[in-house]
Amino acid sequence: MSPEANSFGVLRLLMATFVLISHSYLYTAGTDVAEPLQPWLGRSLGEYAVQVFFILSGVLVAQSFDRSRSVLNFAAARVLRIFPALIVCVAVTAFVLGPMVSRLTVGEYFADTGLYAYVAKTLALTTGAAPLPGVFESLPYAGYVNSSLWTLKYEVLCYVILAALGVAGLFEERWRKLAIAGLAVLVGTVTLGLPAEAEAYGFSDNLRYFIVFFFSGVLAYIARRHLVIHGAALAPLAVLFVCLAKTPLAEISAALFLGYASLWLATKALGLLRAVCNKFDASYGIYIFAGPTQQSLLWLMPGLPPVWLSLMAFAIVLPAAVCSWIVIEKPAMKLRSLITARLKKREPAAPLPAT
Repeated sequence: MSPEANSFGVLRLLMATFVLISHSYLYTAGTDVAEPLQPWLGRSLGEYAVQVFFILSGVLVAQSFDRSRSVLNFAAARVLRIFPALIVCVAVTAFVLGPMVSRLTVGEYFADTGLYAYVAKTLALTTGAAPLPGVFESLPYAGYVNSSLWTLKYEVLCYVILAALGVAGLFEERWRKLAIAGLAVLVGTVTLGLPAEAEAYGFSDNLRYFIVFFFSGVLAYIARRHLVIHGAALAPLAVLFVCLAKTPLAEISAALFLGYASLWLATKALGLLRAVCNKFDASYGIYIFAGPTQQSLLWLMPGLPPVWLSLMAFAIVLPAAVCSWIVIEKPAMKLRSLITARLKKREPAAPLPAT
């Protein structure tokens, strides 16, 4: 589970890149039906990449809680991982990029309440679809500024559920077998009964959808001593994955195949790439900065093909993501112990026992 012994960082970078590629088809056509995997399997490459993101998050965040066993420390770590870079992304998008690409004048743009609604709604994680005044209105995927951000709300909710289960004893050694059984039942049943079409999902449906992947990762972490990882198991799981696509068991089969494949790939050394990804975790930066970059490129060059849009966006976003890691994300995470210590000092003292 130590970074030097796995390639989770490489997988995260790869998944962020897959989301960028998938969204190039979405942004150029205005619909995810244009994405090559969508008609065949019922989900896009980006959706499968996000599923893997949640699986990996479940593994790594479960480890984080297990090691700290402190809700305060856990919460500080999660907030510092998500919000500093997100705040910068939203600020740059709303106050620098927005007025440059808006059809409104600068004065009209900053006077429009929609600007401040975008900032408030996006930072509150209530939506990833809030528009900016006059921005990207004529593009195929009209009005969308940063569609990737909608998943962050469900990521945070999974953190909250995990913390509650952790406090209840999920990681206690004496409850390990019961925890494994309970999580297996949760993962195997939580998505049964979901609407056939993702467009019909409501809030609770989306939450159930993401829970199956996040807690598949949590289950893998808790059951790690019993897992046997071998490439031979990938073939039958892949067949199951393809055969059950577009059925009520699609999410469960995807969690099994993608989760196991991710763990298998994470055991591969991957040489220098692992070392670089461990030193510079650009995955989150790519994920949150790609959308506005891709839409801006389409605003500048209408009709840009998806392949070229992917290449150009990646060339811009990767350096920005590395800078985000060096300047914002990594320094922010170093503040965890300081913030936790200060918050503990503010906690009221325990009452003295009655005499």
